[in-house]
Amino acid sequence: MLFVRSVPLCLMDLLYKNDIAMLADPNHPTRRYTVEEYLAFEEKSEVRHEFYQGEVYAMAGGTVNHNLLIDNIKELLKSHTKSRGCRVFSENMKVDVLSGSYMPYPDVVLTCHPFDLRVII
Repeated sequence: MLFVRSVPLCLMDLLYKNDIAMLADPNHPTRRYTVEEYLAFEEKSEVRHEFYQGEVYAMAGGTVNHNLLIDNIKELLKSHTKSRGCRVFSENMKVDVLSGSYMPYPDVVLTCHPFDLRVII
């Protein structure tokens, strides 16, 4: 899987709390989030974030070439796995890779697992 990493983000949290001074303090520990706090934060955010062991990371923006690469990989995977009942998703699917520990938004996700293939209305 391909994903983009950026620096740990607590900026939105800091701005909401008016704690801008903490950004300049390298000795201040990064805020740790519970999964529930992260999911609530992510639901309200206009920017996507990844979750890794309690830390929240802002997602970097893509480029035209990056998007073309994602489209090509997605189409290639779809053409080779659709007949087996698999699905290919891109970019906007949060994945719980390590339950409660790592939740990225991979560029491309291929799944054949029945749980992932269920239709949610």
